[in-house]
Amino acid sequence: MPDIKTRSPFGVWGLSLITFGIYYYVWAFKTCGEVQAVNPNHPDNRSGGNVVLSMLFGGLTLLIWPAINWFKFCGSVKAEQQAVGLQPTFNTGLATFLIFVASTHTCYVQSQRNLVVQTVKQRQGMPV
Repeated sequence: MPDIKTRSPFGVWGLSLITFGIYYYVWAFKTCGEVQAVNPNHPDNRSGGNVVLSMLFGGLTLLIWPAINWFKFCGSVKAEQQAVGLQPTFNTGLATFLIFVASTHTCYVQSQRNLVVQTVKQRQGMPV
C-alpha cells in the first residue's frame, strides 16, 4: 500500500486556520502525492508542486490555473475511490461549494480520502 495517512478532517481545517493557511499548502502538497500514489496512471493527477504554485500565483491567471487544478484534483479523488473498489461518494460540486463556507472543503476532502485509507487497511487486515 502506498504511504497514505488518515488525518482528522477538522484537524486539517483547524491547523490551516491556526497557521494562517501555511498548513493548507503542506496538506495540499501531501494529499496530491498520496492520491497519485494510489492511482498513478490517472490522467487528472496533479503534482503537489503544481497545485501549490497554482494557489500561490493563480491570481496572475485570473484564477483559471487554480480552478483547472481544483477540478482535476477532484476527479483524481473520485478516481482514487474507484481504484480501491469503493463506490465513489466524492461530490465535486459540494466540495467546491464548501470552499466558500469557511474553507471547510478540506474537511470534506479529507473525510472522503479517509474512506480510501480505511478500505485499503481493511483489505490488508490492518486495524482501522
